[in-house]
Amino acid sequence: MKKWLMALALAGAAVFSPTMCPMGAPASVVEAVQAPDAAIVRIGSGEATSIAALSGNRPLYLNFWASWCPPCVGEMPSIDALYKKYGEQVNFACISVDSTEADARGYYEKANLSVPLYYGDEAAICRAYDIQVIPVSILVAPGGEIIATHAGSMNESELEAFLKKAL
Repeated sequence: MKKWLMALALAGAAVFSPTMCPMGAPASVVEAVQAPDAAIVRIGSGEATSIAALSGNRPLYLNFWASWCPPCVGEMPSIDALYKKYGEQVNFACISVDSTEADARGYYEKANLSVPLYYGDEAAICRAYDIQVIPVSILVAPGGEIIATHAGSMNESELEAFLKKAL
């Protein structure tokens, strides 16, 4: 194999992994003092809200995903199971960064999930949270402070351990 071709293949492997979908450069989601706010709409009901409004007096689990991302949709059943288990202790919001709301809604209609799925301005949300790969999971404490982030997909036990950081 030519050296330049091997270098190109290795560079591609560094940016894409089976647990993350690239949206540009590798992840650099940085924990901040306050979680940025953004307007979002609940897929299915069309109810308008914001990330800040979802936080309330309980921890908030945010998951940024897209319908075209295999690791994102692969972890959705685990997120849904944990929503059913911890939904009384933690608020959940899975926010699509699909290009169109129709793409996110199409996934929602096929997936048969209980966990709340949302859609918002993809560019604004990605900019506010510095999202460069998906899925990204973020835990927000009551009051809006980011307490943990994780770039890449997780299985159910990893997700549960991540959620327990907020309990």
